[in-house]
Amino acid sequence: MNQLTLGTALIIGTLQSPLAVAGDDVQYRIMPYLWTAGMDVEIGRPGMTTHADVEFSDYLDFIDMGAAFVFEARGDQWLFATDVLWVQLGNDLEVPTGTVDVKIDELLIELIGGYRPNGWENVWIVGGIRYLELDTDIDFAVIGRRSSSQDFADPFIGLSWQPRRGNWEYLLEADIGGGIDADFSWSTTLAGAYHFNDRYAVSFGYRFVDIDFEDDEFVFDGSMDGVQIGLMITF
Repeated sequence: MNQLTLGTALIIGTLQSPLAVAGDDVQYRIMPYLWTAGMDVEIGRPGMTTHADVEFSDYLDFIDMGAAFVFEARGDQWLFATDVLWVQLGNDLEVPTGTVDVKIDELLIELIGGYRPNGWENVWIVGGIRYLELDTDIDFAVIGRRSSSQDFADPFIGLSWQPRRGNWEYLLEADIGGGIDADFSWSTTLAGAYHFNDRYAVSFGYRFVDIDFEDDEFVFDGSMDGVQIGLMITF
């Protein structure tokens, strides 16, 4: 399944899912955002990896292009969301053996469901599928070019605390996953949003994602983290 087909399927699934939330008044949100995601990973083929350590403060030096958004449908006790991030990164890295030219095309899609049990004020049980597709092109100065394309998907489960205080809304979320394709993964998000009115809000926060994946052809072991800024539209 290609990137466009998979992304379209996940978005359609999110749009249709509120039909199962009988009796709820469904609120929809869409938020385009920028995630200045640095990375600290070992990436490549087994026995032939490179260490890519990109601070998110250097993000603009590495990014070629990208796009990201969240779509959410929320009832009183149920929520469904799709989070899509696509980015192309590229730059030269200095390593002990010389210069390594690294290009990474990354697609991260999360399909998320949540349930708030009775009596759990502002606390949701969340879970879903995290899909990551990576196209890497690494040109080693000594041994030449190595390219790889890999994708993997794993379930995750966690908790999300989402209180609202006046015009301010907060988010603290953590989850763990893996065990199907990746050996292990976990992520955490800390964010706040200021609501100008019932429709528009600006959101900012910090997100960390760690994934440990290795098979016979590809290694991705490390983390991505950075500041996330978005415009939230409610309808």
